[in-house]
Amino acid sequence: MGRNSMSIDVEKRAGVPPLQPTVVAASTTPSIHAPEKDDIRPVIKHKFSFAESNVVGFGSTNAAEGTRESFGVMYERLWNLKALLRWARHFVPVAALLAVPVALFATVFADRRADGVRLLGLFVWLEVLWGSLWTTKLVAMLMPTFWVFATGVVNSGVRKYHTVVRMIEKALAVMFWVIVAYASVIPVCMAFDASTVPVPDWLRTLQRVCLASIAVGAMVLVERLIVQIININYSEKQFAGRIKDSKRRIAMLDALYVQSTRLHEPFCERFAQDDYTILTGIVDKKESSQLLTNLRFAGREVAQMFGQMTSDITGASLFNTQAAHTIVTEALEATTSSEALARRIWHSFVPIGGEALTQADLERAFPPQHVHDVDELFGLLDVDRNGDVSLDEMILTVVRLGQDRISIWKSTHDLKAAVRILDRFLQLCVLVGTALVYGAFFSTSFSSYLATVGTQLAAISFAISGTVQEFLGSCIFIFVKHPFDIGDRVRIDGHELIVERISLLYSVFRTVETAKTMQVPNINLNSLWVENISRSGAMKERVTVQVSADTSFDDIDQLRLGVESALRQPENRRDFKHEAEVELVSIGDMSKLELYVEAEHKVRLTPSTTPGRETE
Repeated sequence: MGRNSMSIDVEKRAGVPPLQPTVVAASTTPSIHAPEKDDIRPVIKHKFSFAESNVVGFGSTNAAEGTRESFGVMYERLWNLKALLRWARHFVPVAALLAVPVALFATVFADRRADGVRLLGLFVWLEVLWGSLWTTKLVAMLMPTFWVFATGVVNSGVRKYHTVVRMIEKALAVMFWVIVAYASVIPVCMAFDASTVPVPDWLRTLQRVCLASIAVGAMVLVERLIVQIININYSEKQFAGRIKDSKRRIAMLDALYVQSTRLHEPFCERFAQDDYTILTGIVDKKESSQLLTNLRFAGREVAQMFGQMTSDITGASLFNTQAAHTIVTEALEATTSSEALARRIWHSFVPIGGEALTQADLERAFPPQHVHDVDELFGLLDVDRNGDVSLDEMILTVVRLGQDRISIWKSTHDLKAAVRILDRFLQLCVLVGTALVYGAFFSTSFSSYLATVGTQLAAISFAISGTVQEFLGSCIFIFVKHPFDIGDRVRIDGHELIVERISLLYSVFRTVETAKTMQVPNINLNSLWVENISRSGAMKERVTVQVSADTSFDDIDQLRLGVESALRQPENRRDFKHEAEVELVSIGDMSKLELYVEAEHKVRLTPSTTPGRETE
């Protein structure tokens, strides 16, 4: 790729909130398209509040933006209306088909009866049943809105469960539908007969079918409700905070990358190799095929073209491969491109010959009215809070940000897999319950066989009691206790382990010492102490020292001062806080004193670091 073949800028667009930086990488070739709204970037909350025009210094003056946004809004409304049109497409043909026998039995075959009941009522009931199916579906769609309104009046704390109501929409629609079917079967079918006509047996049987279906629908609704509550509550408890923090940090990294490209345009002589690695993940251009490189960039241009076409129609940004947020997130997926991204940002702000990035360097690069924003940006990079950021620290911070993002994705993927297994098990239970319900409603001798069936089930449950215990114990361990996530470093039974995979019945670990992979049943982990180092925050290092019994307290205090002096040395000050603690533990047999010397890390351990030396 030639020099200066692309540029990064920030455009202010119609409809973009002022607190959301919209970052786009645009080709230097002229474009006839108006800039589109980039919806894929996360909204930056808290006090970090860069505006597009303030970062870049100019805004968009394209008058076509409002027109395209208006067309986009109109298209979105029409697209939402297509759901009703799609329903009508399914409803009308069947309704018209059912209307044919209704018309025939109302006119030509008006005297046709079944056990004294006119068949007209049966087909009218089928027509009502078909219409009520779509009516209850519409009611179920409106239930989340009604839930938010009703709970907002009573207790706003439970409004968050509207997502659960939305996820069980189909089960609610089926439940309402069978209730309407049960309530309307006899009144509608008997509506065209005299009140003295007795209800025939086949109509009673049809009513029992509807009643049994209500019981089955209730079981399905409860099963879906349990699964969705577990899914929503667990996801909110475990990942909502991590995902929000990850999006916020990536958004700040977007701002740093954009400002870096403002200071030094992409593929300039100084950063040509790093920019190439950021986009391709290839460290050395000479080692890659020129044909493959051209195909890769051609694919990005094609995707960008289709994304531009979609943006012109809908007003939403899709397949925007030249968006700076897309470039950053794709770079975070690989270690080589993450390191190149870190090097580019660090060298862009650090003066030539400098050894560390300081907050003053960022303040010189950003507008002075955003001092508080620069302070938070520097806080993202200065994890050890020592006032400067070395190149190694910058690389480790960016790489760790990408690793955390991948770990969150893997953890949520494994969670969905575990919930899916639980869902299938509960569906099997519902299937067995359905057979029992219909058997109880339609078999007169079912109650006599119920005792025999119960005895057989008890024998089977006794035979598989170990499996059932393992399944239930694993569910409690995963969905209730959940002591670790993928990527966490844990200590279990004296072993240092890295969590590689979490399944419903087992977990996969990698040992820190030998990098061996081991699989452990969750039922065994359920009864063990789990020390989660990754969740522990900044940890302490403790060393036991034995000194002579005649050592004075002044000498012990001098020991503490000596340790604190060692912690302030350049090789230690980035890793440890400057304060140390010396504690007298015991005097043993009066011949020596046992002391604890403690030093606290500035940041938490990463999965790849070992206790005793922090490398983040």
